[in-house]
Amino acid sequence: MTNTFRATNGSQIEIRRATPDDAPAVLAHLKIVGGESDNLTFGPEGPGLSEAEEREYLARAAAADNALVLLALHEGAIVGSLSFEGGQRVRTRHTGELGICVAGAFIGNGIGRALLEALIDWAEEGGVIRKLNLRTRVDNLGAIRLYERLGWVAEGRITRDQGIGDVYTDTLFMGRPVDGR
Repeated sequence: MTNTFRATNGSQIEIRRATPDDAPAVLAHLKIVGGESDNLTFGPEGPGLSEAEEREYLARAAAADNALVLLALHEGAIVGSLSFEGGQRVRTRHTGELGICVAGAFIGNGIGRALLEALIDWAEEGGVIRKLNLRTRVDNLGAIRLYERLGWVAEGRITRDQGIGDVYTDTLFMGRPVDGR
């Protein structure tokens, strides 16, 4: 799965599946975006995985029929990423949750949309995933509008779910059926 498109800022962007060899670059990317955005569950420290743990995670995702990690690259550098992992048990393997982030300099240029559309296509073609879930801060209005345009609907809210210092923000749970099921 590789797709190339021109972002609205004119940049040529490649969307492709991550491989275990991408682990160091993925971790570096996540630390950068974690430092740029309050909308992620981690800050500049990144997700807290070692390179070996990230490599193992990427290998598991590549081998699974209900998991996917995508990278958006500009001139070989990661400028966006999406991870999706389905449930591990028989009764939940058809559904899972995604995480997505785009580097600050590239936000608003169609990269998030391209990553989400690639996920939707993969889920529809694969036949395993029947429901895509995500969480977002309730004040992440640009992302919420994008999710809604692509078929996600709000399904619930949890109060004071994310905290930065002494400031707590609610989280919106959103879901999207695959193939209308």
